[in-house]
Amino acid sequence: MIQRNWLNMEYCHLKGAGNLILHNANVITLDPRRPRERGVVCEDGIITSVDEGDVTRSLGSEWYEEIDCEGRTVLPGFIDAHVHFLAYASSLADVDCSPQSVSSLDEIRKALMARARETPPGGWVRGTGYDEFRLKERRHPTRWDLDSLLPDHPVKLGHRSGHGAVLNSRAMELADITIETSEPLTGYIDRDAATGVPTGLFIDLDDWLDERLGPQPRANEMAHVAQEAAKAFLSNGITSFHDASPCNSLKRWEFFQSLVSGPQPFPRAVMMPGFNHVWDFAESGLGFGAGDDRMQVGHCKIVLSQASGLLSPSPKELAEMVREVTELGFPVAIHAVEETEVEAAIEAIESMEESGLGHRIEHASVCSPSLIARMRAAKITVVTQPGFIFHSGDRYLEQLYERDIVNLYPMKGWLDSGLSVAASSDAPVIPPEPLAGIQAAVLRRARTGETVSPAQAIPVSWAMELYGPVAAWVSGMGDRVGVIKKYALADFTILDRDPTQAPLEEIGEIGVWGTVVGGGVVRGPVLGHRAQCSNGNG
Repeated sequence: MIQRNWLNMEYCHLKGAGNLILHNANVITLDPRRPRERGVVCEDGIITSVDEGDVTRSLGSEWYEEIDCEGRTVLPGFIDAHVHFLAYASSLADVDCSPQSVSSLDEIRKALMARARETPPGGWVRGTGYDEFRLKERRHPTRWDLDSLLPDHPVKLGHRSGHGAVLNSRAMELADITIETSEPLTGYIDRDAATGVPTGLFIDLDDWLDERLGPQPRANEMAHVAQEAAKAFLSNGITSFHDASPCNSLKRWEFFQSLVSGPQPFPRAVMMPGFNHVWDFAESGLGFGAGDDRMQVGHCKIVLSQASGLLSPSPKELAEMVREVTELGFPVAIHAVEETEVEAAIEAIESMEESGLGHRIEHASVCSPSLIARMRAAKITVVTQPGFIFHSGDRYLEQLYERDIVNLYPMKGWLDSGLSVAASSDAPVIPPEPLAGIQAAVLRRARTGETVSPAQAIPVSWAMELYGPVAAWVSGMGDRVGVIKKYALADFTILDRDPTQAPLEEIGEIGVWGTVVGGGVVRGPVLGHRAQCSNGNG
């Protein structure tokens, strides 16, 4: 599973103003009433027909842009239902410390030093994507690992999970973090066992660190790297994404709006307000579903964690948070990974009266059959990450108990029970590659070749739907996206091959020939070409 060469991609938004005909195509609609067709007609960014006769009659009209797909496969545009878009964009400007690029602490230091030589003294040096499991030393870096060679620059090194960061001593000085610093309410500060001195490792404390550090100048580069991130999403056929960052605020909403309404092609976006910001959204008249077809307000994101050893927030506090949010008219999306977290999230949602809002649990990595039954009864949607099986499967097999592996990302169990399930990448934790996620869901194979609870494998047709209709429904957009049918938005992914006919081992390497958002075709001369991207966070 390798990424597309999007960094040097040249995009062109073809003529037609959303009036488009795709013909000579293998159209997989994901609409059970008309599962396969040969072409699609679109007007003003809306699908007007998926009837082959209408396509044929419309060909040759000066009102339409015509694309001869030459037998290629057309799917509804992929929907990535859980990403951290700005974190992914930021990672493109950071030093790549992922397992593809470094394998030891010394290599991390050398990579950061190279960036420091290009950075004025006192300027920030940021790295991203390190994974202690894949480092030779099999441990997290510490402040002291970074201090010796980078004394004049504050350094922040992000963990591949997005839930950890390492600061060097200079950065900790700027944040005023010492041995006397009190423990935060969420997450934890790692400390030397003998002295109590902070080691520089902080778990689930990004918001807390940002508050202490204050502004870290990078505004000038954010618009640029956000456009590069959009290219990456589009090159993988992603036409919509849900941003699940807990720090999503009104300021971020405004920045996203500038991106979505800008001149460059950009996917549709659903922004989940963070719990600490949801009242600002409500007071501004931006309730759940507010916005338009290009950008709208989503669920309220709540993070449930056991990083400190105890559930934070506590079950009682979580239930109160869910109650407050639902009274504002927002459904919740609760981050819950381990089984005890998943159970606490279910209990908090069960404690509410049926609202019809459609709550979500993000990840639900370990989920037993009894919890699945409760989720189904509570009408909870699971938003999960099939690609984690490939990228972290060997780690799961080494570190988890067998009883947990059996219940790890139980996609077949979820779907057999009738549970609604949507798929995502959690980028930048792993690359935003739906085809790779589909392959992982059907093969259940780690990067090492080992299988991970293979009984939970699902058919290709099921896996494709995880990136389509359910992801659309849970966003509040109903059947406006995620399906090819009359009156749906004209969002498509054009593939070189049919995933339902390709060998399972090759699904992740199917070329994306073109991506269509609102009837506007986004293409580049190397869109379907394969090359290793310069920033792999797997």
